[in-house]
Amino acid sequence: MQYTLFIGEMLVDFLPDSVGPDGITRYQPHPGGAVANAAVALARLGGAARFVGKVSADSFGRMLLKTLQENSVDTRSIPITAQSNTTLVLVTLQADGQREFTFYRHQTADAMLEVADLQPQIWEDAVVCHLGSVLLATEPARTATLVALKQARQHGLLVSFDVNVRPALWSTESEIRETLAQVIGHVDLLKFSAEEAHYLTTSPATPFDPADQERLSQLGQELLNRGPALVIITRGALGALLLTRQHRSEVATLPDAVIDTTGAGDAFSGAILYQLTEQGWTTQTHLAKLQVQELQQLGQFANRAAGISCTRYGGIYSLPYLSEVKA
Repeated sequence: MQYTLFIGEMLVDFLPDSVGPDGITRYQPHPGGAVANAAVALARLGGAARFVGKVSADSFGRMLLKTLQENSVDTRSIPITAQSNTTLVLVTLQADGQREFTFYRHQTADAMLEVADLQPQIWEDAVVCHLGSVLLATEPARTATLVALKQARQHGLLVSFDVNVRPALWSTESEIRETLAQVIGHVDLLKFSAEEAHYLTTSPATPFDPADQERLSQLGQELLNRGPALVIITRGALGALLLTRQHRSEVATLPDAVIDTTGAGDAFSGAILYQLTEQGWTTQTHLAKLQVQELQQLGQFANRAAGISCTRYGGIYSLPYLSEVKA
């Protein structure tokens, strides 16, 4: 069996559930975390997923571990700590389904991932490694993530990275930009949203308009010249751009009724990685040689998965199965 290895955070999102007669909003806990969401997304589609991220021994941590196991994610290499609690995130939904995040994350379990937690067995039978930026915001997880990127390269894995910036976790925007600059040269597949694009410029820039395909494509080509073989830019309701050095593909979203966008980008990531492993496109050379039709295939499938997730509440709970995406 060939695994996709997911190294990153798992946490609990608190989503609004109801408003009581006193006018106070009630919140419901949902298992989440971008990298863990992507792992479950791939597993629900039928892929082999392995997750590595530090999990607390508290009641929330036990719930998170059980959630991964119930979704057929390999959890055998997950380090568990009794010294830290689980990260909690209060998610406020806007009228259009977009979100605002309030993090409760001081020395919590996921942020305490260490280099020593990257045991040799995590690389066994793995062909792809997927990571994100959340663990890069604080030490010791930042160093562990940067080391994981290098180790993935040394083991010959295809490296995927989701920018997924959460500004509230960082001290300054310049810190975000400088840290991401360290990553770009170590990845084969780079995914980010149009709203995150300005963090990937070499100097502070004005925000990117999701509708400005040419400016986004120009940035994509600049990033391709710095290392990645495939750059994917998601644009919300406007779809996504997939770029290699030779080709560009634009794919549209389906007109689904958006309820909650939590986890949509992770559903997209999981669907992309599922297809790459299913097709055997697991080297940088494979990505570089993708043709327009193949980019369309990747993007359309991933957009269907993300679109379905937007019609449901929560991160992991919203992720579709293969039969749903095909339907």
